[in-house]
Amino acid sequence: MDDCRADDDRPDDHQPVDDRDRPDDIYMAGRHAPDGSAAHHLYLWIESLHEILDRFLDQYTPEGWQHDYSARELPQLEGQLLDFCRGDDGSDSNAMFIESAAAYLGETLLAEAGGRWDWDECAGMGGLPVVCPDPALGLEPLVPLLVVAQALKDRTGKVFATAARLLRKAVRDRQREHPEWWPKRVPTPWADYGCLFTAGDTAHRWQSARMLDYLDWWAEEAGGRQRWNFTPASLDRLETLLRENFPTVEDYHAASDEPFWVMAAWYVGKCVVEGKGAQWQYRGINPDAPPGTWHAEDCYWAGAVFVNQRLRYDGHAELLPVMLRDVVAGESLRDVVDRFPDRAPEGEYVRGEPAWPTVLWQLAHPEHLAAPTLPSLTAAELKELEETDDLQGPDWEDNHRLNTWLAERRETFPAWAGQAGGGTTVWDFSPQSLDLLEDLVRGTFRSYDEAWAEQDSPFLVGAAWYFGEVQVRQCGAVWRWCPRPPTERLPGDFPTVAGPAPHTKNDDSDDEKESADDLCEDHGPDEDDDDPVHLCDPLSELRALFVRDPDERLRHALHAYG
Repeated sequence: MDDCRADDDRPDDHQPVDDRDRPDDIYMAGRHAPDGSAAHHLYLWIESLHEILDRFLDQYTPEGWQHDYSARELPQLEGQLLDFCRGDDGSDSNAMFIESAAAYLGETLLAEAGGRWDWDECAGMGGLPVVCPDPALGLEPLVPLLVVAQALKDRTGKVFATAARLLRKAVRDRQREHPEWWPKRVPTPWADYGCLFTAGDTAHRWQSARMLDYLDWWAEEAGGRQRWNFTPASLDRLETLLRENFPTVEDYHAASDEPFWVMAAWYVGKCVVEGKGAQWQYRGINPDAPPGTWHAEDCYWAGAVFVNQRLRYDGHAELLPVMLRDVVAGESLRDVVDRFPDRAPEGEYVRGEPAWPTVLWQLAHPEHLAAPTLPSLTAAELKELEETDDLQGPDWEDNHRLNTWLAERRETFPAWAGQAGGGTTVWDFSPQSLDLLEDLVRGTFRSYDEAWAEQDSPFLVGAAWYFGEVQVRQCGAVWRWCPRPPTERLPGDFPTVAGPAPHTKNDDSDDEKESADDLCEDHGPDEDDDDPVHLCDPLSELRALFVRDPDERLRHALHAYG
């Protein structure tokens, strides 16, 4: 599919804006590099990732798959790979699954170790995309496609997880020496789950709505449902209908957005889906994409539902209105539909040890698949690696970022308490000390805006930690923070404390209501995972003192725990 061809309806003088003045975008820079160069190969790979990952999500992943590029999913992904490629039916499916697994693996490794995609001209036969971890780690690039090949060759089910564990170990080792450090990465454009889900969901909803229109009114309005049964003969009827209504292409353009003709275009697409094995597809518009690239607003395919034989490398794709336009221009509708190759003959599904897909030989010949991509590990080294890292973390309640922050707060607390007045004797994490904290904050700032401007100051950060720590020590709350810092500082990026919400007693209970202090002293958090969780953002609560009723006190936060 030519992803960014010029639309025939565009003015001849349409020229995409040159994006060579975007030096910050290392991925788009290769768009203007010479064909065949490493930079141009990298650009083409980055542009194709959305299609590869969208196809993977839409066609190859099971229901409930969490498409979040987390390391915990890698054993499942490798298991799927081994099962899917256990046999071969002669189609492109194995190669496409391998390609998808390599792309997903690469994005997952980048999520773990930072860095970016690059193109290695020495990898494979003529170069392959590689993952380059954050340079601070000092690691060699990884070739995801060859890691996938090693997984298929070894068939241990542990190759993907080992690759992730080795990167996570390198990150942990560096963070021991540099606690504030976190790997940085160049974001891959248009590859996150939100973009992929929106694309697939839009195509599904659009075609489902058109099917309802077909059943409700269009088929009857067009002469009766018995005439419109998605057969080749019905295409002849639609061609006649088009010629009767539109003498010229301009006449069709003027009416192409009318519901009846939108449905007519859908009907042809449905015939292609049913008869030629195509799929409905939608490519969203990325407002940040440079003009002339594959996801920009001016891309031929962006912003519309189309049909695409995306499960075969020799497949064809068409925009729906264009097929009708070409009929009005004089082409046979059957010929338009026959632009799509017929379904490939279904070969016999052969189980066993399938060869590396021939279609991928141009990328990696068998001799490049023989040598392991990952460093050799002894059984003892592999066991130690697995015991150290279960791939489930870091979680929000136990991670390097949060633990480092908490350690700093505990270390600086005596100095903060001395500056606040009274030292650690007064600031004893008791519920009563929250009244002192409230008076201190109100006496230090005059307004919400002043507190907002000083939210990163040692005083206010220390006060927020103290407020949260009272809830931790008195009520069994726990600190939580996103394990990874955002690329850019965001409002509200501050640790929170969490605990179970209180149980509501029956109105006819004879039990007297216990005080908040008693509840905190006598009861820890309820361990029932089904209970809703109470969250408190200590920094926000301190700022909120200046916009709430004076009767709303900090100590009331303790009532939220039961």
